[in-house]
Amino acid sequence: MKSAVRYDAASRILTVNGDTYRLSTGRVFVIGGGKASGLMAETLENIIHPENISAGVVNCKSGHYKTSKIKIIPAGHPIPDQRGTSGVKEMLTLRQRYSINEDDLVICLISGGGSALMSYPVDELSLEETQRITELLLSSGAEINAVRKHLSKIKGGRLGRFYSPVTVISLILSDVIANNLAVIASGPTFPVNCPAGK
Repeated sequence: MKSAVRYDAASRILTVNGDTYRLSTGRVFVIGGGKASGLMAETLENIIHPENISAGVVNCKSGHYKTSKIKIIPAGHPIPDQRGTSGVKEMLTLRQRYSINEDDLVICLISGGGSALMSYPVDELSLEETQRITELLLSSGAEINAVRKHLSKIKGGRLGRFYSPVTVISLILSDVIANNLAVIASGPTFPVNCPAGK
């Protein structure tokens, strides 16, 4: 991440893989989830510096990371739990609580394991049913994330769409062959109709 992300506090310009984002009056918010997202959040705060981040919520497997503006929420993996669901709710409430608008920037930190750690079932499913389905999928050897994105309110690009028209930048640490962005954490900010890996 250190080689991909730079922030110039004087000009308020964020650079990600050569793309620049000017924050003339906007604020920075951080969300996300995955087994590595806690370390990603800590690294991001070191790059941008906490005073340049308004707020953040990230779900990961453990909470032992040094962050001051990004809240780290330990959650269940590989079986999702209530902590993960509560963490996602906190991520979503940031929009209304801070009146996030088009001048702002949302950075989403995603890594492997994010699908379980960011559980947010559709209205037709309870968390208990989601846990049972996950157990069955794990024991069957099925492509679990392909199913999970249909059982969630935020996967398959829906988390990114929730913040629209705010600019959402996804920083993704891949754990899958060919870096298929639709598969990593079930693609919470990756639209299902986009070509894989684009």
